Amino acid sequence: MKANILRGKLLKLLREVYPEGVDRTTVLSIFFQYHKTGDIDASLEYLVDKGYVLKRESPHPYLEQELVRWYKLTPPGMDLLEGNVDADPGILIFRG
Repeated sequence: MKANILRGKLLKLLREVYPEGVDRTTVLSIFFQYHKTGDIDASLEYLVDKGYVLKRESPHPYLEQELVRWYKLTPPGMDLLEGNVDADPGILIFRG
């Protein structure tokens, strides 16, 4: 259940910066106090796999062998947040 809540929070964060995206480091810095890094990464990958979030990877500008991961809300993700499609049981979105 905790993962379901985190996924909803991640979608809401991405809605706040839409149509832009946000890099992984920023996401981690926002949620690290309440969630483990591995849980945040797993939740982001879940959202990517479901098609609610788009992930881009590019080489880090200064660190060889490192990638910068960038996440952006997709239209299906926005529809889910706005209640335009059926709820997803793997994601808990608090409305209000």
